Amino acid sequence: MRELLRQLARKIAPTAYGKLEALNTASLRGNRIESAEAAELRAEIEQLSRQIHEMRQDNRRVAELYDVVFDRLRQDNPLRGANDKPAE
Repeated sequence: MRELLRQLARKIAPTAYGKLEALNTASLRGNRIESAEAAELRAEIEQLSRQIHEMRQDNRRVAELYDVVFDRLRQDNPLRGANDKPAE
């Protein structure tokens, strides 16, 4: 049935049918290119996800260091009164 429709379309509108065939072929080639690009994009996304994970770990370490430094500064503060107790 499809082949009959193709033959009819070739006879009735050969120019339009030829353009549709060319467009279909280009679309198929485009899909192959897009699938290759999709693989590259997936790899790049994976790499960026790893980088984000590393940055989050670094941010946690920095926050922990800030906490340690500020706790130490509070404990060693010479302006603190003798009756003040360190926060625990």
